[in-house]
Amino acid sequence: MDMHHPFGFEWGDLVAIFTLIGVVATYANMAISRTAKDSSRSDFEQLTASIAKLNETMVKVNMVLDSLKADRESTNRRLDKIEATADRHDIQLARIEEHVITKEDK
Repeated sequence: MDMHHPFGFEWGDLVAIFTLIGVVATYANMAISRTAKDSSRSDFEQLTASIAKLNETMVKVNMVLDSLKADRESTNRRLDKIEATADRHDIQLARIEEHVITKEDK
């Protein structure tokens, strides 16, 4: 192997070959980086859209839960009134029964 012609090429040819390899490697690296950035951006945009949809759904769920809570409170108030009325009727019925029993004993 001749020191002035390594691998059968002139020094200028070797520099050109290595420069070409460097340029191709740099281009490939930039293309891969750009693709990765675009892919990440796309994934991030999809994630943002999914989070926005989830947020809308959660708002709707909270509205439904608030409505159900209000309905339950209203139902509980009505049930308390019905129980109070039933208790008064039970007391009145007990008094009537007591009155009827005392009249029968006389």
